[in-house]
Amino acid sequence: MLPTTRDRTDDLQALEELWAAPAYGETDARPRRLPLVPGALLVGAWLAFFFVMLPFEPSPEPGMSNPMWGDALVASLVFVLLAAGAIGPVLSKAGFALAGIGGLLLVVIAVACRATTHHMGNWWLAELAAAAVLTAIAAVGLAQRLRR
Repeated sequence: MLPTTRDRTDDLQALEELWAAPAYGETDARPRRLPLVPGALLVGAWLAFFFVMLPFEPSPEPGMSNPMWGDALVASLVFVLLAAGAIGPVLSKAGFALAGIGGLLLVVIAVACRATTHHMGNWWLAELAAAAVLTAIAAVGLAQRLRR
């Protein structure tokens, strides 16, 4: 028996439904996202760095003087963080970006601490770990705000 027009219409409709159906394993649920990083978390993390970690900083090696570029790095870190604190409440994207730049400056300061033998031992690793965490918080917060 030859297929009728009705059979062809049913076949076409079935193919269109198959085409529109989600792929195997695909769901309509949206992927889970991280909760929005609050600016207060970033501010608290930076304050914890300055008021908790830095008091435990060991004394510099005897006879060690800070190079001028090291002092310039520290001054630029303070300037960038003050700018982030001033701009952050108004423009959260810019505040998170400046805090991320501050985290990267702290990475350079931590590595320079070891390279110039300012602190011998493993203090620079603690600074580097704190810098990595602070930079990551700022980067995730900035990425979340750029996606909105």
